[in-house]
Amino acid sequence: MNRLWVAERLIRVQFPLPVHEAARAHFLDLNRTVWEGLPEGESVRDHLEANRLAFLDVARESVG
Repeated sequence: MNRLWVAERLIRVQFPLPVHEAARAHFLDLNRTVWEGLPEGESVRDHLEANRLAFLDVARESVG
């Protein structure tokens, strides 16, 4: 989690704010999942997919 935290901060330095905000939302989902677990009956992929895709979409727009 420490490495992800550092990577998320590097994204803030290197990319526009919307990319960082999306990365942070994804990081917080990952962090919560690691420390608190998943909601009952949910898969890791289903739980993390929305913010992961949002991050990838905004990152693609930023570099495209």
